Amino acid sequence: MASLSAREQAYQTIRSRIITMELKPGDPLNDRELAEQMGISRTPMREALIMLNIAHMVDIKPQSGTHVAPIDLKRMELEQFARFTLEKEILNRVRGRLTDQQEQEYRQVIENYRLLEADLTQPNRETHLLELDNQFHRKAFEITGMEAHFDHMLSELQHVERIRKFSLQTNENKSVCAAHTRILEMLLHGTADELGEALESHLNRYKLSVEQARSVHPEYFTEE
Repeated sequence: MASLSAREQAYQTIRSRIITMELKPGDPLNDRELAEQMGISRTPMREALIMLNIAHMVDIKPQSGTHVAPIDLKRMELEQFARFTLEKEILNRVRGRLTDQQEQEYRQVIENYRLLEADLTQPNRETHLLELDNQFHRKAFEITGMEAHFDHMLSELQHVERIRKFSLQTNENKSVCAAHTRILEMLLHGTADELGEALESHLNRYKLSVEQARSVHPEYFTEE
């Protein structure tokens, strides 16, 4: 963060707080208060909020002020389709070609997730679970030397990332280790179609999280 400009720091900080649901849909955003919290001037904070508005994570309306935007379900589907298309291509480039070391690295990430999932006492547990999930999916991009593509893709998943926070609080999350294991097995021994089906089934799990979250907080979502 030290190498980033004040505007970029503000953007990343507010974006992270929105994704982790520390700032929830509909919450007001006061540029002066946020700037004071970060120890920066109001100008870069305003610029960061404008960037977040362009990314559809913040609503800026002259008459009602600035608020955290609702989770846009249509944009979420577009994001998820783009992710599936790119990740499937990358996975197929390493399918059937994993070295023993690479396979063990995959299995270690799965085991680390399983252990953390079972330990409810760990601080920042949900954040670390998300990091391990990303670590698993980033592995194929690393193997192919395309990790920059994964990082860019993740930065563009504005609405999908927000629902992942909900998934960690539902029974649906308990399927992650099994889903990751199935993807790995298809990487090792499956066909391209089988690998695609395993990935699609895993990535589409967010729909269950949406259903559960909407039943509790319908005001958090929009389909405009």
